[in-house]
Amino acid sequence: MRVRRDVAGLTLGDPAKAGTEAWDPVLDTYARGVRLMKDLDLHGPPVPESWMWAANTHGIEETTSPRPAWAQCAHHSLFFLPWHRAYLAWFEATIRRLTGEDDWALPYWDYSSPTSDRLLPPELTVRTRTVDGQPQDNPLFSPDRSPDPIPVRDVDVAFALGRLRFVMQMERGFGGVLPDRFDGAVELLPHNFVHGDIGGDLGLMRSPATAAQDPVFWLHHANIDRLWEMWLSLEGSVRLTDPGAAPAALVTQWRSATFWFGDEGSPTTYPMDVVEDLSSAQMDYSYESVDVPDAVREAREAALTAGGGLSLDESEPEWEPVGATFDLPSGEDRDLRFDGGALGLDEAAPSRLMLELAGVTATDPHAAYVVEVRSTPDGDAHTAGRFSTFGLAGTPVDEVRNYLVERPRCCPTFSRRAGRAAG
Repeated sequence: MRVRRDVAGLTLGDPAKAGTEAWDPVLDTYARGVRLMKDLDLHGPPVPESWMWAANTHGIEETTSPRPAWAQCAHHSLFFLPWHRAYLAWFEATIRRLTGEDDWALPYWDYSSPTSDRLLPPELTVRTRTVDGQPQDNPLFSPDRSPDPIPVRDVDVAFALGRLRFVMQMERGFGGVLPDRFDGAVELLPHNFVHGDIGGDLGLMRSPATAAQDPVFWLHHANIDRLWEMWLSLEGSVRLTDPGAAPAALVTQWRSATFWFGDEGSPTTYPMDVVEDLSSAQMDYSYESVDVPDAVREAREAALTAGGGLSLDESEPEWEPVGATFDLPSGEDRDLRFDGGALGLDEAAPSRLMLELAGVTATDPHAAYVVEVRSTPDGDAHTAGRFSTFGLAGTPVDEVRNYLVERPRCCPTFSRRAGRAAG
């Protein structure tokens, strides 16, 4: 079985060394494979083993003519995790075929490790590398990434791994929410925020239309996939297919799902039972570490004590609509005044509040927002939570999304549910 290794144990750790010294074989093979894939794009339109075909499979820019195999990415969906797992496996197989390295596996970037500086490995940041004593362009370099370390709060995994259930009712489970109109906990944090932090203002990672063109995308998603395995290793985790964990129709849809990639005439397919079994011939990998941090175990214990949120046998909470249509340019703040009585707030800090922002559209590729509520215009601000619009812009212009704003149960939270605001 192939082992996906933490890039922290592979990197030279210094830009000067990364530009002049030999790389670890795992990163060297990755660079050679990406170069071979990019070279295929030099001779005409993308072909199934080329870099742009792989990237376009995730998302395409508005000027790109669509193909059946392209723009498949499953964001804001219960299939976010399995689709990306199959996508990575197909990509790994492409690198192995082109390089002839049959034992190669993607490394993962554990930016949530307490020892991580949350900066990209220098092998992905230097413009040139040295191979056999000769300098050459680095195929793992991508321009316009943010050079700043990812903020600590954007790589918090306790929130996601503290979820007991893969899917929950009108509240984030680890992998999704029912009805299926919100992203799951791990897709929100760290996935969406890391995309925005690395992509910055102009980088490829900021939009699903371009994200897979950046080689760091694949290390990021290998880590998200690793978090799925980490969640499964925790006592008390309830899979979507466990008895009573999801409606029967959804369980059938999940089990019958098949993902396909590559040549449209003869695609590579990944049935769900194969995707969920890492020991299967098509997956055939494990992770160097799925050790659970102490903070995560504490969050899980808190979730167990609290009951884990709304299960499927509980009635769906009633949302009280509060009409509000507004524009919010990226990076700006906006105050919106609602009827305090309608929101159910008073002078005392509520213990829990969840907000649904419905009908959201976006033109800019990514922004992250903090949502605060006050009982009066001059009252104390209570942070309801944060959300990221990654995965929205870069989709059809008429697409709308809904966002669930909440605080995890392990932290100071609100007790009342309020408002459905359209924006």
